[in-house]
Amino acid sequence: MSQSMRGMTTMHTPRKHIVPTHLNLPDQVLTLWSFSLSARQLLLLLVGAGIGGTIWQHLHHAVPGEILRLLLALLPFLLVLVLACCQHAGRYLEVWLIVLMRYHLRPKRYLWRSVRLYEQHLSPLFASSEDTDPEERSDLSTANRVARSKAL
Repeated sequence: MSQSMRGMTTMHTPRKHIVPTHLNLPDQVLTLWSFSLSARQLLLLLVGAGIGGTIWQHLHHAVPGEILRLLLALLPFLLVLVLACCQHAGRYLEVWLIVLMRYHLRPKRYLWRSVRLYEQHLSPLFASSEDTDPEERSDLSTANRVARSKAL
């Protein structure tokens, strides 16, 4: 080996670590063949099936025809199935329903009111110096000094 090679320090390359993928995906609770369900999806489907079964039982004598009764009982299950499996823009549909509900409940118009109209209701610390007479200002400064000394 030459002398120039001996004098050089060897450079260590940083270790490369394999970062696990699919960290943002929910855990799969139930897998049947190639169909996997997360805990959220499974619970939604169980709730939809429970509501559908309750409707099936209560419509036994109320609705003529088994086909109409079956369709009415399947309606909540199918609605929950769509909620459980569909996403739009990376969010589930129930999140979008909450966003839409909050949007519709917000006021559509806002009214700006100056703080000056409501200065009487504010604390004396926010009162402007023009509105208070000199005696009140001295009382306020005395009260502020007393409050500061108590805080220390």
